[in-house]
Amino acid sequence: MGPAGLPCHSPVRTRILRILLGIATVLVFAGVGYVLRGAVFDKRATARVVVPPGVAPANGNGGKPDRFTLRAAGRNVVPKGASVVATARGRSLRVRARPKSKRSKLLRQRRFNGQRIPLTFLVRSRRRGWVRVDLPTRPNQSRGWVRRKDVDLSFTRLRVEIRTKTRRLRLLDNKRVISSAKIGVGRSLSPTPPGRYYVTDIIRAKNPKGFYGPYALGLSAHSPVYTSFAGGNGQIGIHGTNVPSSVGTEVSAGCVRVTNDVITGLAKRVPLGTPVVIRS
Repeated sequence: MGPAGLPCHSPVRTRILRILLGIATVLVFAGVGYVLRGAVFDKRATARVVVPPGVAPANGNGGKPDRFTLRAAGRNVVPKGASVVATARGRSLRVRARPKSKRSKLLRQRRFNGQRIPLTFLVRSRRRGWVRVDLPTRPNQSRGWVRRKDVDLSFTRLRVEIRTKTRRLRLLDNKRVISSAKIGVGRSLSPTPPGRYYVTDIIRAKNPKGFYGPYALGLSAHSPVYTSFAGGNGQIGIHGTNVPSSVGTEVSAGCVRVTNDVITGLAKRVPLGTPVVIRS
């Protein structure tokens, strides 16, 4: 006898078994779908980005954006509102004004405190075999094309918004504001340049109590006034300070100045390639 007193080979029993088998199949596919959805949208995976010593971790993920490698309908899956980041696989990368152009410019990894900083770019668009990216070079907001095979693609939902007039910085996860802070900006003779940029470096200072605070986030922006500054090429950054009373004023040579607790939070959260929009 079978369950509920039914004969083992009765038509009723066979029908019940088929129904139960159908339900189990649906549940299995639903579980697989849930796992895949989590892998694409929710899981914090590791991108192929080598972050050298001296560069701050971000997202608890070693300073690396979320990775997307699964494909749906032949396309890389990127969450709505996320920005795509390209990281060079090698120590140098050739950039072209147009895909397949014979003329190219060679960009190399930079060194800081003896360590190499990954070549990272914010992606603007893609076509078969090529990626158009924002460049960390002069003039500000320059763009170029790189071969898809030479970079790893990842994404980040985070972005930084800066308002120089109100002297405020906001960190957003898509449209949700995570934090907001007062900032110091460039003086009238050395203004903080407006535009759409991205984080190129996350540097941990040797002396956390020094002039630039414990961390500095280098941006793809450059000063419109200085072609060189303090041994560098006039690159704009977001950094801490050992004079917290200066935050909220027009005080810098173009950089964005925040308190040390704010820059520490940013350095530990945002990955390389995070978009930074500066507006007046």
